[in-house]
Amino acid sequence: MNDMNNELLELIELFNDLYYNKKEIMFRLPKGLTIDQAWPIVLKLRKDKSIKVSLRDQSNNKFWFVLTDLITHKLELIDKHATENFFEKVDQKIQESVVYNALIDEAFNSSVIEGAFSTKRRTKEMIEQKIPPANKSEQMIINNYKALEFIFENLHNPINEQIILDMYDIVVLNTLDDEDVVTKYRNDAICVWEINAQRPIYEAPHFSQVQELMNQLVEFINDDNDQLHPILKSCIIHFVFVYIHPFFDGNGRTARALSYMYLLKKGYNFFKFFSISSIVNEEKSKYYKAIKNVEDYESDLTYFIVFYADMIINSIVRILQDFNREYKRRIVESYLKNFELVLPKRQIKLINMLIKYDKTFIDIEEYKKKNKISYETARSDLNNLVKVGLFQKIKQGKRFVYQFVPAHELVIAQKDMVISML
Repeated sequence: MNDMNNELLELIELFNDLYYNKKEIMFRLPKGLTIDQAWPIVLKLRKDKSIKVSLRDQSNNKFWFVLTDLITHKLELIDKHATENFFEKVDQKIQESVVYNALIDEAFNSSVIEGAFSTKRRTKEMIEQKIPPANKSEQMIINNYKALEFIFENLHNPINEQIILDMYDIVVLNTLDDEDVVTKYRNDAICVWEINAQRPIYEAPHFSQVQELMNQLVEFINDDNDQLHPILKSCIIHFVFVYIHPFFDGNGRTARALSYMYLLKKGYNFFKFFSISSIVNEEKSKYYKAIKNVEDYESDLTYFIVFYADMIINSIVRILQDFNREYKRRIVESYLKNFELVLPKRQIKLINMLIKYDKTFIDIEEYKKKNKISYETARSDLNNLVKVGLFQKIKQGKRFVYQFVPAHELVIAQKDMVISML
């Protein structure tokens, strides 16, 4: 019997570390054990380890979370990248390029999450050429970009209610329907819906509670004595703002901008290289599920914290890939310039494609099909790239492939050229 109890406790500890919800646990229970038997034990263990925050839900219960071993590990991983300051050590031009692309991605994706329709190319054109937005979707994108500029201009200011209201005004400029325009906060009930969903995620707090809940949130943001990890606090700020839903529209965009501003103010400067919204946009169902789990399971913020930490780690992985791509692109540009090489457009297109998709090689047949050219022309193009030193022809199984020369070898080749000229 004791062995059975120990096995059950080990299983429940696993459920709690992975932080499954009730339905997810139900399908993972061994035979003979029902969810009605297991869930009270799961919930008790969670509440015994819970950390309560000062913010309250619409029933006046405090929000709470569990700092699991897995969450702690993820926070340490995020901090490792923040303290190592890898991003600041990269060439300034590469930094500027990645930051700019991140701002474009954030402006675009934060709007798409809320239902806007456009493209990244169009976003870039509007911002670079200062083209006036042609419709509501484009206005949302421009507004998001201006909100990010507003954040950078106001990092020296405290995050107070007026900063939040100013940020919101920028986010929704010329995008609201007449009935959604209010003097300050919403003055009617509202339900939070996932795009194209059949039912709402939850009903937001009564509008009469909004002012007090926002006062609590601003106080929470500026309380430096709560000893909460900045990533956790940013996550809670994001969730609670969406939960309060102080406006009729623009809440998600303002919440993401607000949590972004908080992290930059707390010294997490490497977040300027990220587009958090690009991950949210790709994983919208997980985002809304995490929000709904908090609502369904007694205001337990852990579900959203798990999602948020994973989202940041995914962003770190992506930005490291972006740095690598930008680095290789610039090394190739430098190589061509230093060796006074001019390549045909088709060969330049191949190089850009391999860098963009993190590919290292291509064969004649694939290159031929992509460009709709003859076998001989394809072979001639690839052999030319070998001749100029950008590719190597190697055998892979029974076929030959053309492998992109690693960036560090291109750097060495350029240094050798300089030495030979001395």
